[in-house]
Amino acid sequence: MAVLKKPHDLPGTIAAALFIGLGVVLILQTGRMTPMGSVFPITISAAMIVFSAILILRNFVIAARRPSVEEADETASDTEQTQGSMPRRIGFLVAMAAWVVLIPILGFFVASLIAFFAIMAVASHERVTLREGAVLGVIGVAILTAFYLIMANVLLIPMPRGLFF
Repeated sequence: MAVLKKPHDLPGTIAAALFIGLGVVLILQTGRMTPMGSVFPITISAAMIVFSAILILRNFVIAARRPSVEEADETASDTEQTQGSMPRRIGFLVAMAAWVVLIPILGFFVASLIAFFAIMAVASHERVTLREGAVLGVIGVAILTAFYLIMANVLLIPMPRGLFF
């Protein structure tokens, strides 16, 4: 008999389930919008639902693969990890606040690049080699550039401009 184990990241799984519910509610609310006006909210809500579902599936798959012997040791490591992550949480909040402050000064794209690298530095739990960091940086810059160009040139969202663009 298969026993359903607790998900790998229970708070993350609960938050993902709430985001799925929020996505459904938001899609239902677009019925009152014009067809063109509803494209962006529906797209973002659908992406939020899909990515949240992937996170839930991932957390259950990781839990299913985890050996039972590890569960006793996991409680201690979870406690240590939670207490040790407070500086990361504060660093993330500082990076996000700095991003918001820098957007009107530097412009959306440049401030977002700075925020991306700051958050990447705060979020890295393991040592990253120079090569891995370069690959992550290139991928991040490419994704950020693509999102910026889509929002500014395809969706025609007015982007905040600062000293740069």
